[in-house]
Amino acid sequence: MIRNVLFDWSGTLVNDLPAVWRATNYTFTQSGRSEMSLEEFRAEFSLPFDQFYERVTPGVPLEQLEEWYKHSFADEQKSIEPLPHAREFFDFCKSNRLRTFLLSTIHPDHYREQSARIAFDFDHAYVRVMDKRARITQILAEQNLVAAETVFIGDMQHDVETAHAGGIHSCAVLTGYNTRDQLQLAEPELMVEHLGELKLLLEQSDLKWPAPVTANE
Repeated sequence: MIRNVLFDWSGTLVNDLPAVWRATNYTFTQSGRSEMSLEEFRAEFSLPFDQFYERVTPGVPLEQLEEWYKHSFADEQKSIEPLPHAREFFDFCKSNRLRTFLLSTIHPDHYREQSARIAFDFDHAYVRVMDKRARITQILAEQNLVAAETVFIGDMQHDVETAHAGGIHSCAVLTGYNTRDQLQLAEPELMVEHLGELKLLLEQSDLKWPAPVTANE
């Protein structure tokens, strides 16, 4: 039975892909690199994001890239809204007394700004986690989470890999950065179109972990 839910933020609970893409393109132009189309960005972007920048903007210090990014993102993030079904699913977790946690690479300043408008009452929020795979075991121990009772929900291969690293259940959602084909390479236990589909599966199974299925199979 699922008792604990770890959430990614970007592309899982909030629709920040357009804002991040535009701010990243601003960063590219400041560093003398060409902009990416949204399709190119989704194909290239990966976590940890410092390694992404090392790959696409070699030789530019991360501190400088982040300064440019934050300058653009300050305005871009004002357009960010919760994803459809996110609030409903989170309320479902709370009504069933599931413990909820945030595990995200989001910068604390950005999380502070966004969560002031888009509030989710997590039991604990872990932000600015550059490599979630390296932290997941520590988090499980800190929070006394039983692996078999815990699922990590995210929209990127890195999130699925994090679940595998912690020996917990993995659910990939198709509402964010990675495509279905990208996510399948990480072999999530479950893939859903959106959190509303996951809510239905958990309701039908009385919170027992659903049999592995892929959305629209």
